[in-house]
Order: sequence, then C-alpha cells, then structure tokens
Amino acid sequence: MLGPDDHFRVIEEAVLTTAGRGEWRTASWARCLQDYKLDPSRPKLVDLTNRELREEQDTFDADVALATNELEATLMMIEGGGYSAHIANRNGVIISERRSRDAAFYCSTDRIGAVWSEEVGGTNGIGTALKNLEPTAVYLSDHFYADLTGQACATAPFFGPDGNILGVVNLSTYNPGVPQLAHRVVFGVAQITADRLETTYFRNAFRKYYTLAVSTEQRSPTIFAVDSDCRIVGATRNARRLFKLEESAIGTRTLWAVFEKIKGNPPLDYLCDNLRELRPLGSGKVIDVNLRRPLSVLPASITSLAAGATTKIAKPKLGKKITSLAECAGNDRNMKRNIDVLRKVFGSGLHMLLLGETGVGKDTLTRALHYESERATGPFVAFNCSAVPETLIDSELFGYSGGAFTGASKEGNVGRIVEADKGTLFLDEIGDMPLPLQTRLLRFLETQEVMPLGSGRARTVDVQVVAATHQDLNSKVAAGTFRQDLFYRLAGTIVTLPALRDREDLETIIGNLMEQFSEDVEISLSDRAMKILLAHSWPGNIRELRNVLTRAAKLATRGLIEPNDLMLVPTPVSAVPPPSSMPTAVTSSGEVREVRVRRPTSPLAGRKRQMTPYKAAAAEAEKVALATAMERFGRDPIACMEALGISRATFYRKLKQHGLVLGEHEDP
Repeated sequence: MLGPDDHFRVIEEAVLTTAGRGEWRTASWARCLQDYKLDPSRPKLVDLTNRELREEQDTFDADVALATNELEATLMMIEGGGYSAHIANRNGVIISERRSRDAAFYCSTDRIGAVWSEEVGGTNGIGTALKNLEPTAVYLSDHFYADLTGQACATAPFFGPDGNILGVVNLSTYNPGVPQLAHRVVFGVAQITADRLETTYFRNAFRKYYTLAVSTEQRSPTIFAVDSDCRIVGATRNARRLFKLEESAIGTRTLWAVFEKIKGNPPLDYLCDNLRELRPLGSGKVIDVNLRRPLSVLPASITSLAAGATTKIAKPKLGKKITSLAECAGNDRNMKRNIDVLRKVFGSGLHMLLLGETGVGKDTLTRALHYESERATGPFVAFNCSAVPETLIDSELFGYSGGAFTGASKEGNVGRIVEADKGTLFLDEIGDMPLPLQTRLLRFLETQEVMPLGSGRARTVDVQVVAATHQDLNSKVAAGTFRQDLFYRLAGTIVTLPALRDREDLETIIGNLMEQFSEDVEISLSDRAMKILLAHSWPGNIRELRNVLTRAAKLATRGLIEPNDLMLVPTPVSAVPPPSSMPTAVTSSGEVREVRVRRPTSPLAGRKRQMTPYKAAAAEAEKVALATAMERFGRDPIACMEALGISRATFYRKLKQHGLVLGEHEDP
C-alpha cells in the first residue's frame, strides 16, 4: 500500500497523462483535483446529524425496508468475504446498512449518515457510481483519498419505475489483502442485487398491471408494464433506452408499437401461461420474454411497509358467492374422492398439500373447505409465495416487531400466519419458497409458535395450513431446493387435482359457467362452439376456460356464442402432456397458428451449490453464480438470465461450459 505522497504522485501523473484520460478512474481523479479542489492527503468526509439523516431518508422514493431485506440476502451470497452491505440514496448518503459478522473488516467510514458523493468523498464506489450512473468497482488504490486505499467497494446503481436514479447498492470491506479477483466476484453480486431491487420496485409500482420482462444482452432489467388493452403504462430505464421510448409514449403507445403483434389477438391471461418469444418491430431477431399477471395478491403492507399499514384479513365480501365443495367436485369421480378425503381430514391437525397444474382451482377448493368447516367463523388468509419478493416473505409471513430494522414501522406487522389464527392459511406456490424461509416454516409447523423478526417472544397460533404447488416437489427434494422434512410435514394429506382436460365433467363445468353469465343476460352456446371447447386441451385449465367464455359472451351477437366468438388459440404440442390422440383446436378462421410456450420444467439436477469463499478462482465463481441463480429462481431460465444480466445464448453456453444441468427444459 502506497504512502500518501506516493499515492498523490500516481494520481497527478495519471491526470497529466493524456493517454489515460478516457478511463473512468483517471477521469474521476481529474474531477477531484480540478473541479472539486480536493487534497488526497486531507479527506473531507461528512456525517449528517440525525435530523439531516431523516430528511435524506425521506428523499428515498422507495421502500427502505425492502432494500434492507435485500441486503440481508446479499450478505448470505458473499458470506466469509468480510464485506458489509449498504444502501445510499441519490445524494450519496448511506441510509441503510447490514454489517459483516467479522468486525475487523468493517469500514468505519461507511456508516449510516455518511455522505459519499464524489464531491465530498473523492473517487469512491458510491459517489463515482452516482456520477457516472454506472456500476463501479473501486479497488484499494483506486480511491482518491490515501486514507481509503486499504478499502475495496463494489457499487451498482438502481433506478426507479420512472427511469430516474433511486440510489446505489454498495458492498465494502476494509482489507488491504483482498484479492482483486474476489472483489470482481463481489462486484457482480452488487449488480445482481441492484437489478433485483430495481425489478422489485418496478413490479410493486405497477402491481395492478401486467409486466413483460425482456431478455437482452444488457444486465439491467428490461421490463414493460401494460394494462389489459396492452397499452404501455410504464417501462424501466433500460427498456426506455433500448426501445427508444420517449416519455410521451408512456400511456399512449401499445406493446404492439414495439413488438410484432401476435396473430389471433389472444388475451393477456392466456399469454401469461403460453407466451415465450416476441420479435421487436423492424428486427429479424426473436427475443425471450416473460409475461406476468398483475400482482393483485400482494398484501397491502408490501407497498406501505415503512408506513406501518395493516393488512386486512381475506374474508368474502358481502353478497359474493363462495364456490361450494359440491360445485368443486362436479360429476368427476376423482374430484369426488379427493373432496371426500379432504372433508374428513380438514381441521384434524394434519396439514394438507394440494398438487396440480396452474389454474385447476386449488385456491377455490381451499376456500370451499374453509367455509364449509368449523373454521368458517375464522379468517381465510391466502399467501402466494411466488408473488411476494423473496426479501419480503419473511416479514410478511412471520411479521416483525416495531423498529426491527431500518425503515420498519413503529407499530410492526403481525404477519400473515398470525392473521390466520383460528382460521385457515393457504400457502400457494409453496415450491417457490426460499430455503431459509422453509426452515422457519418447518419450525412453525412443528411448534405452532411464531416469533416475529426483532421480537424475543413467541406467540402460539392455531391455524389449518393448506399448501399448494404446480411443481414436482419430489424432484425439488432430490435436487436439494426443497427441504425433505418440510415436505413430509406438509404431506399429512396429499391430493392431486386433475387437469381440466382429464375431467369427466368438462361439459357440465362449461354449462355451470354459462349459467353464471346468464344471470345478467340470456346467453347460450351453439353446438359447434361446444364441440370446439370440448376438443381444446386447456393448458390454462379452469382459469383459461373462464376467460374464454367471458370474452365470448361479450362478443356474441343475439345471445348465441359461435366458434368465431371463442377466438381460441391452438395449444402447441409441447404445452401439454401428449395424450393418446391430440385433439385439434380450431381458430375462428379455421387457420392453425403457432404460439410458442414455456414447457413445464424439472429442477436443477445435482447437489445444491453455495457461493464459494471469495478467494476462489474466477471460473469457479462464475459457475457458482450460475448455480446460485438457478437455485434462487427455481427452474425459470428467463428469471436466471434477467438476474445475471446475460443473454439466452450466453446462459446456455455457460451452463454447458461449467457442466451444469438445468433439467428437463427447453433445448438451448
């Protein structure tokens, strides 16, 4: 490590040498010397007062608690490296932190309330990243101030839903011996964290809208928010830049002003389950996309966690019809047997696990069980493990005490489990629950006690737990992505709900739905339309059928639904398990059109991999980053690519290079 005088000479020579002026570090040094008039041997570091800090925290136009929780997950990824994690706002003020367990590596200058704008802190991760609006890794003597040359920081900016800078994620360590290769790995983690924060803030801001994530060569998230008419109501900074979207385009242009329109104009709910690729207008290149439904199931406290908003218990609205168990069973023998078993076991103390494809009615069946049981006077609370950001699941499910972490409300949050006391807790998409949370859930199932974050007291809760998933949990257990003991704890009773195409009473189900539409206006199906409905394979199950009939009822003339009104998009062979004879679906024009779909996938094969110590070689670090992404995001390659910031081709090339297997998934 150079002394102050030698460090100053290095800076001065670099600034005076014209050959290096385009390099980010030299450009920053030049600003520090010439524009800010800073002295490398005399730091001008600033700490805010408590009042000033509160004012700066208020300027952070986002949920501080969400960002803080993300820091917890980040530290788990780089555990053992001696790094601490921070969030700084757009002014370079550190407003939240999570310290390394090893106090010897903590940078005492990187504390809450410290100002790290480049004008004050010289060349540093936070200030220089904010100045350039680019990820920045400052390694030891890259710092402007000589006193900071024993520190290393990796910083990445994240942007708000409007495309403007929100703040930065900063990972720093005081360790003059930290290997540069290790710091490069941590730099990648900082960028992943910033991208996840930007994605989460965007999805939360547009939770009432559909979101389309686009896989690009860029690391930053590329996401559009669209309404039910496909009008673009929001776009991330990278989406605006890549697709040249002016501010005037937001709220006026549709998705089909950016991408080639899909023939047949299928509804967005159908595309959420089936759309896989789109082609930008004027481009011959097809790109991977991932369309998600509105996050209407998100608890209210997600968007106002810091404000201490309470989450209302999900009870049926007055006058709203609850589907009965008899209606769920219909005339299907398998469903009747399933419901007979569930009715006998419900409330006995055994937990239940419902399996089945997306859209088969797992939520509807659980509600019916609740409202026809002795627990009907208690609350019914539904929690979707895949809809809530990973860093919020803990506080939303288990609750937290007032002031448990920076940004938490003073009143705290009881959590969804406590809200379900004396009632039923429905855990949908349990297969997507992160491993650390699986451990906490298992402990609760064994003890029936909940200890909120930041609380030293446990609370006993009486709930009937029903979990559900469309995934193969046996495969996830074998892959190490789902705890075996949790699986057996949930498997007090396991019931598999049949897909709509396998039910014996499909015609009856169609008739029952038609009766619901006929309550307001006389509507009926022609024989030809009924034949087409019976021949369709229904990959979206009852949800898809309801959407098709709802649309057809609006389009029908003189109260009669004809084939043209159905506007059914044929199901590709890969979308459903191949039956003995694949039925033929017919479009309104009789034309067969292909829509590529995401095929069901199996989990990552092999043992679960953890992030290696920071002294690992770069190749091993890259391999671990891939494995970690696949573990965190289950079996969704789009989510992995989005988090890692790499293209489809690069993703599959790296998998092959490192001998990693995604599972029975689409061919690269």
